[in-house]
Amino acid sequence: MLGRLSALLIACSLAACGGSTASTSTETASTSGAEESPSEESADETRAQSDVHFSIIAVDDVARRVDAHDARLAVFDANSRETFDEHHVPGATWVHYDSVTADVLPSDHTMSLVFYCANESCSASHTAAEAAVALGFSDVAVMGGGIQGWIAAGKPVEGASPPPS
Repeated sequence: MLGRLSALLIACSLAACGGSTASTSTETASTSGAEESPSEESADETRAQSDVHFSIIAVDDVARRVDAHDARLAVFDANSRETFDEHHVPGATWVHYDSVTADVLPSDHTMSLVFYCANESCSASHTAAEAAVALGFSDVAVMGGGIQGWIAAGKPVEGASPPPS
């Protein structure tokens, strides 16, 4: 049963990880730029991405704030709806990674927002965070380990199923 649940988690998580191609190409542009002169196109992509400011936050740092019931923190799960329904960070709100609008975010633009998806390889949370920054939020972060890192760290989850061990 746990093996099947793990496979389902991975399959559902990967379905939501289409994410932002801009983040991927920016990483590529940044790394290739060190070895050769960046093309005009990659330089434009890098400039465009440099306007998007969000940080990467560790699972333990998010867990401390969730455990403290930090009223200034809003956590968003950018995985598939099925993955969210199975298990998510306590108190997290599900968002479709490429449909983040003002309607789904807090009205207070000074809130701390944390987005996460499956794991370090998933870029769906980056796409969601970019949208929040574009909407005027300044304290935006991505939990790099995603739900898989959260579970691996032994953190509690909410949802229909216990996490795979």
